[in-house]
This record gives sequence, C-alpha cells and structure tokens, in this order.
Amino acid sequence: MAISREQRQAAAHYRRPSSDPGVGRFGRLVLIVTGLAAVLALGPIAWGIVAGVGGVTGPSSAFASAPPGLYAVVTRTEGAVDVVGIARADQPDTVVELARVPHLDGFAVTGSVDPAGRFLAVAAVDAGTPLQPVASLLLIDILQGTTTRLVTGIDAAQEPLWTPAGSAVIVTRTRENEGAVDVFEVGIDGALRQRWSQRAFGVYPIGWKDGRLLTVAIDGRGSTLQAEGEDLVHLSTSITRDWALSPDGSAIAFVEVLTDTGVRYTPRVVSLEGGRAAAAQVAAMPGAEALGAAWDTAGRATFGSIPRSTGVSGDASAQGLTAAGFDVPLGYSPDGTALAVVHWDGTGFDNPGTPALELAVDGDRGTVPGYRGFLGWVRR
Repeated sequence: MAISREQRQAAAHYRRPSSDPGVGRFGRLVLIVTGLAAVLALGPIAWGIVAGVGGVTGPSSAFASAPPGLYAVVTRTEGAVDVVGIARADQPDTVVELARVPHLDGFAVTGSVDPAGRFLAVAAVDAGTPLQPVASLLLIDILQGTTTRLVTGIDAAQEPLWTPAGSAVIVTRTRENEGAVDVFEVGIDGALRQRWSQRAFGVYPIGWKDGRLLTVAIDGRGSTLQAEGEDLVHLSTSITRDWALSPDGSAIAFVEVLTDTGVRYTPRVVSLEGGRAAAAQVAAMPGAEALGAAWDTAGRATFGSIPRSTGVSGDASAQGLTAAGFDVPLGYSPDGTALAVVHWDGTGFDNPGTPALELAVDGDRGTVPGYRGFLGWVRR
C-alpha cells in the first residue's frame, strides 16, 4: 500500500504556518492540537548528525528554590523563541521561567523530561529553512538553568525519548533523498551512537518493553510497531499518530488516520500480549472522533473525543470534570494525580474555538495562562 499525500497531511504533527495553502481551520486544529511527535519530516537532512556542537548558557534556575510540589513543564512561543517554564499543578496561574530556546519562526520546540526529573531534552529547529528545517537536541538542566546543545542535524518536531536509566536520549534523522531513517542514542555527555537504520517514511520512538526500544515505523505497509527495528505488531494499513505506551508496557494506544471516506481519526488500543487491535471506547458519543492519548496509573487509556459535526457532544471530562468544549489529553503525572490537557472551547472539528493549556488536579482544573505546550512533569 502506498501512503497518500492526503494521509501524510492528515496525520502530521509538525507546525506549519497558518497561511499554508490547503490547511484550513480543521487542518490547523489537527496540526496544533498535539505537539507530541512528528509523523513526517518537513524536508531532507542531507548531512549527518554533528555531536558536541554547542556550549552552555543560562543562569541558575529558579526551580532550585521553588516550594516542594508537582510541577508541569510548559512552553509558550514568542516569535522565534520558546519560553520554557514550570507551573505548579495546584497553582497553574503562576509560571516560573526556566529557559529561552531560539528557533526558526513558526517551529515550536518539543521535548521530554528524564525519568529522574532533573533534565529536559528539547528538539529545536534552529537551522535550515521552513521547507528544509534542521533541528538540534538541547539538554536543559532544570535545577541549574543551563542549556547545552548536544547534537545538530536531527529530525524536526520529534519528541526525544529518554532511556530508562536517564543517561541518554533516542532521536532520529531522516534521509529523505535515500528513503531511510537513522535511529541514534545521544548520551547526556554528548556521546553519539547509531542504533540502526531502516527504509521508511518515518520512525518514531515511543517507549521501552523488556529492555527493548519500541518504535512505530511508517512505510508502504502503513504503521508497524517494532522492537529494536524488528517487526512486533502491525498496527494499521494507514498512518497512525498520538502513540502512548501503557505504564506496564502491555498495550499501546494510538489514533488511526483513515482516509477511505474522508478523513477520520479513530482511537485504538492494541494489546502487546496478544497483538489484537480494537477501536477503543471513547465516551459514548456517536459521530465523535479522537485526538490525543494518555494512560492513567490504573492502566486505562484516555482519548480526547472530538465531535465531527455540530450538535454532537464532545468529551471535556478530564478526571471527571465537565466544561463546555472538549479536551485533548497530553499526559498524566507519574503518580496519576494530575492530567495535562489542551482544552478547546468550541463545538468540534468544524468550530474548534480557542485552545488553552489546563491542568486537572484532585477534582479541580486551572489554566496555565499564555502557555500552550506541555513537555512533562517534575517534582520538587
């Protein structure tokens, strides 16, 4: 099966200018609503990854003296700079700035927190052009407030994946002119090791199971879950997105992008024990579809249910709360007490309304004013 251009566009997570031809209100919702992992690179990277290319910048972090508690790592875009900050889960209206990350205008940063909550791995598009963006992998020390460029020449808009020990980060580089993707491991000391290379439109690291690196490969077959580059479970003959591995590694939740009769976003959960795929139950909302996936600590998958047409209710019930509009889940805190969501106050795909980053904690929710991106949780 050949992946169509429509499928690529429908599944894309990367940022594109709102004036891009063919990207209307619905398209912008799909492109903006989640910032987790790119499904397709915007252009080829004709050169290799370069290690040890940056110095260290930044003052001591205010987080080192912040009160104890659970914090969300959040971002906001100011033109060609992203501000990275921390917001206390139960006081989200107060944000402490951690760092400022320069990038090409229109390309917000992506990132993830290490297992110990000390470092932040960030992919920032800081070179190239809008049609051929080139990203760097940055390491932000949350306590010290320093930023170090580890490597450059990686794929744009990817979410770096930490190794279980937190000593290295997994990133990819797409060689589009050769139809191949390289998977690299980058140590926090800048050491670089290529794990493997394979022919695909894209390869996306999503987690670990039994010590093996799990990735989703998008190629002519559709979407396949792999372990260390070898096929594990065929997920779909279509493109998929919003992958989330369950806490115990027994299942994967994702959104399948179907284009046989228009574009539809179907939530699915696949057991990694039996390899069976099934459409997940996302509330009881006929006519609604899904974006975003997250697992709670009890092993339940949460999707954001979004009405396809006016008159069908969406799901704005993060942690049992209700509000007008609908939520797209971004991630539970490790202890399961908090959930970060993008809340839209509109009626659905046709009229999404205005997005806001919200944190739901212990029966209450609050907005992180001015911030739209979410990179993970840390505890002080």
